[in-house]
Amino acid sequence: MARYHGVNSETYKEIIVDSGIVYKNYGEAGEVALGATRGGATCTIETELRTMEADGAHGPVKGEKRIVNVMAKVAINMLELDTTFLNDILAGSTLTDVTTYDKLTRALQIALADYLTNIAVIAEVTGNDTVPFGFIVENALSTGNLEIALTDKEEAVVNAEFTGHFDPSDLDTEPWELRWPKITA
Repeated sequence: MARYHGVNSETYKEIIVDSGIVYKNYGEAGEVALGATRGGATCTIETELRTMEADGAHGPVKGEKRIVNVMAKVAINMLELDTTFLNDILAGSTLTDVTTYDKLTRALQIALADYLTNIAVIAEVTGNDTVPFGFIVENALSTGNLEIALTDKEEAVVNAEFTGHFDPSDLDTEPWELRWPKITA
């Protein structure tokens, strides 16, 4: 009996492996690796299509779809926490240095300065040991809630979601970039 599969000599040269690393402001001045995760990161591009229906069509017609909404997101599960990261995930918050602790507060205002240049997930691809896979969300703002679950005999992991935002001077360019390395091995 014939076996059907997609494995070939190139298969193991194009696989993203392990959890990678998450950066804030990747490739920019002020680039920072955010630290250790547990459960890694998820990269998502949500696309809403609109069907331009026409009388006489009895089903889907090539060319009838248009993009009406795009949401690029990075969701991360951070094990390593610090006040800078917590400040980043509480959009609009202010970090204040008090003698024995750092204090976070917020006044219900999100400023343009609260948007990060980008959030990037960078990971290894098996066929290229020098150029990584990259998923970069531009003009990133934390759009999720802050929830810290404290459980006996466990470590707290904070889930954070950053959403890309269109640049108001260029509403035709989606706020994300995907980098796939050229295979060298």
